[in-house]
Amino acid sequence: MNRDVLAKLLVGEGAAATACSSALQDGAELILWEGAAPADRMLAAYRRRHQRALADAAPTVGFPEALERLGRAGADSLCLGQVSANNPDYVYMIFMTDNPPALVACVGIARPA
Repeated sequence: MNRDVLAKLLVGEGAAATACSSALQDGAELILWEGAAPADRMLAAYRRRHQRALADAAPTVGFPEALERLGRAGADSLCLGQVSANNPDYVYMIFMTDNPPALVACVGIARPA
């Protein structure tokens, strides 16, 4: 999937997805990992990551919505992508189905200064 297709998938899907789409259009770094993993396994990992962000008082965007959407996805296999933006300095994690490509969730986490 190329960045233009992904940017279009993100539009109108919440604050994190909209910010991620803008970052992609502005040339942010994009990584799409090969393979897939069950959503429920990702949910457990990202619940821990959310707790860590809260404990560190790290700014985030879209975490509660992303966790809820991952929970609804159950054991569905999801692909994972990452967008690293510089202005603002955030990392966006993108959870999506593969075939057909569809956004499941997106979360943004501020990078430490």
